[in-house]
Amino acid sequence: MRLTHFRYKTILFRACAAFCIMLLGTTVFIAARVREVIEIGDMKLLSSSVNGCIQVVLCLMCIIMVLTDRKKGLVWSYIILGISVAGSLRSVVVSHNLSTAPGTFSAIMFLIAITLISQQIKYSNIMAVTDSITGLLNRYGFDRDIRKKIWFNERGRVIFIHLDGFLPVNANLGRKYGDELLTIVANRIKTVLDDKGSAYKIEGAEYAVILPESADYNSVVNALIKSIEDTITLNKDGVPSNIYLSAFVGIADFVDSSTDADTIMKRADIAMNYAIKSSTRKYYVFNDEMKEKLEHQLYVERMIKDSLRNGYFYLVYQPQFTLEDKRLRGFETLIRMSAPGGVRIAPSELIGVAELSDLVLDIDRFVLKRAMEEFREICYSSGNTITVAVNISAKDIARAGFAEKVLAVIDEVRFPPECLEIEITEYSFVEEGSHTIENIKMLRDNQIMIALDDFGTGYTSLETLMKLPINLVKIDKSLIDNLVRNEMNMDFVKSVIYMGHIMDAEVIAEGVEYENQIESLKELDCDFIQGFIWGKPMEYDEAREYALEKYPV
Repeated sequence: MRLTHFRYKTILFRACAAFCIMLLGTTVFIAARVREVIEIGDMKLLSSSVNGCIQVVLCLMCIIMVLTDRKKGLVWSYIILGISVAGSLRSVVVSHNLSTAPGTFSAIMFLIAITLISQQIKYSNIMAVTDSITGLLNRYGFDRDIRKKIWFNERGRVIFIHLDGFLPVNANLGRKYGDELLTIVANRIKTVLDDKGSAYKIEGAEYAVILPESADYNSVVNALIKSIEDTITLNKDGVPSNIYLSAFVGIADFVDSSTDADTIMKRADIAMNYAIKSSTRKYYVFNDEMKEKLEHQLYVERMIKDSLRNGYFYLVYQPQFTLEDKRLRGFETLIRMSAPGGVRIAPSELIGVAELSDLVLDIDRFVLKRAMEEFREICYSSGNTITVAVNISAKDIARAGFAEKVLAVIDEVRFPPECLEIEITEYSFVEEGSHTIENIKMLRDNQIMIALDDFGTGYTSLETLMKLPINLVKIDKSLIDNLVRNEMNMDFVKSVIYMGHIMDAEVIAEGVEYENQIESLKELDCDFIQGFIWGKPMEYDEAREYALEKYPV
């Protein structure tokens, strides 16, 4: 059975404690049976020297115990080193010999050092598991607590809470007021729980609660939802703004040590997503139907890991054209999977599952590097006019240092940066928006283009978007499908094209399939199109041949 980190620490602590007891027994034996000198063949050792060595080992064991379990380790250290010091002092009093005094002094110094180490560990542990904004325990604190409960076979429930309505506050009022809102919600959750459970701030606008089995989760959840959804008033520059949040909740049981913390959280997350999609219910409890969905999700995660490890992923490229003269602009990179046995998973499902974990970062790295490697020759042959667009997840571009990693890959592959286009969504500005903006500006400073998908979804303010160096705005296929048949769609697309041009960006329409759509887009002054009417996604060899026809070496 695979041991968890917590189990390893428990075993190590018990081993150190047992060793300390054995060493204390050895010192008692030496004191009772041996006088000042121990003879080993022709060699003679002072018993005080042996005891001094034992004390040093005891101190080392005590430090290890404190590092393993701060509270218990500190108690054991006081007991063990206290006994050692008491024994040394007794020896001094009985024998009127100060030979053990240095060892006693060292043990006292070690006690002081261990106490200081314990206090530093306590402070570091608090900072590591505490959310700096709300003061609640964070995701690491949640993982620690749930693992302990599982280890001790405690039963209970995890309540996973998602806030709807937070993102516009963060985007429109600013992060300061978004932080204030999160703190108010945290205080309301603590007030409802009182001493019935523990609250945690997970990430973004998400919280978690651990309830013991004895708690009435129905009444607690209803009280939490009611408290969170009560009107919250924020004052910006003396002007009050009423905020109305919606809370969606998923609940999952933990009943025995066979379930790990990650699985429990995934179960609660799936149940919470059912609540978000429901039009009648605000919370769901994880059930068998959801279990099947989770098992499928875990299967897809395994397939992603296998594909990254064994090379089952490959790229296809969909061409993009200038609308006016059908000149090849470049290609959008799309990922596909072909596993042994004919196993195929839809790209949308692959990415959807990958975004639930850090697997999406691994996919981003694979696509970015592979696309550069495959199109390097083509870009140079085109005089660096071919564009290779790579989709990057919101999670990835929001990470500090993302731009530096992209530039490192460019240097490694020796790819012309002016041929690379990083495609992101407006949602990218929600989490850690400051890092996203820094990354975009660094990429643009190094001649890399930025395309904005899902423009107009409202995840961030127009003021923020206007300040960003965006090169391209993408119009989603869902708007193009009804472009000719729906006058409102036509007006909306016209507005998007107009706003894109105001932002000093070009505009591309995705999913164009019919000639009348092309004519309408020309009238609306769209710059580029991408769609089946002029080009379906191509595997690399076909895309290379197609590009080299347009730009021969």
